Amino acid sequence: MLAPADSTLATVPTFNALSDIYTSDLLKHAARFQLLTEAFIATYGFKPSFIVRAPGRVNIIGEHIDYCGFPVFPMAIVPDSLIAVRATREHRIRLANINPKYPSREFSCESGSSVTINNTTHEWTNYFKCGYKGAIEAIDCTNPQGMECLMDSSVPSSAGLSSSSAIVCCAVLATMKVNGRLLPKGDVVETAVASERYIGTNGGGMDQTTSIMSQSQSAVFIEFDPELKITPVKFPSTDPQITFVIANTLVVSDKAVTAPVCYNLRVVETRIGALILAKHL
Repeated sequence: MLAPADSTLATVPTFNALSDIYTSDLLKHAARFQLLTEAFIATYGFKPSFIVRAPGRVNIIGEHIDYCGFPVFPMAIVPDSLIAVRATREHRIRLANINPKYPSREFSCESGSSVTINNTTHEWTNYFKCGYKGAIEAIDCTNPQGMECLMDSSVPSSAGLSSSSAIVCCAVLATMKVNGRLLPKGDVVETAVASERYIGTNGGGMDQTTSIMSQSQSAVFIEFDPELKITPVKFPSTDPQITFVIANTLVVSDKAVTAPVCYNLRVVETRIGALILAKHL
């Protein structure tokens, strides 16, 4: 009897049909992808070579314990980040966003390791830069390709659904693909987790793991110790079906902005609590 395949060793799949990604509202999703493609042509004068996608996530059990190495039980959601991409021969990364709220930016990519991220400024492209820098370092790329990128996201910003991690995951995938080196899923996850820390938040790996490793119609049980282990969990069939309601309170909390006094402090407090429990239990 063969042992089950390790999902962390598989590569991120490529799809040619939206029905392989979404299970409903295909016309709505098709219109969105078409709009993104048309906007890319209007912005850069060419069609995109490909589109990368990373979904947001919602947590079910295990809040703020992933950065201590404890297991968590989240699931990916339909709202996602998309980045349309075209490789260029210029040593420039050009970034634009469907949402006019977010200004276009560009930066040099002559040396990926030299990319600077000013985490004192709240800037949407910093998350792309994090993923780009981490991916270039992970694949040891000394002469990276230029890219033209256009982003569209349906994940509410700063709403606790991992909009930032979805951008980072997209950036990692886009950078690896453009430079001809797609790593296994487990390595992509590790790269995305480490990359997002460039923004100044000492987060765990739940968000990026969920975005990269989730399977359709399943939640995912994630274990980090002694090594990353992913177990898809399908909910039982019921009548009526089990339904999860994700309610956006519209209260904004940007962890990159509050990291020094809130998020990172919570990481330290939780780790200290875990050590105390380990000593006395």
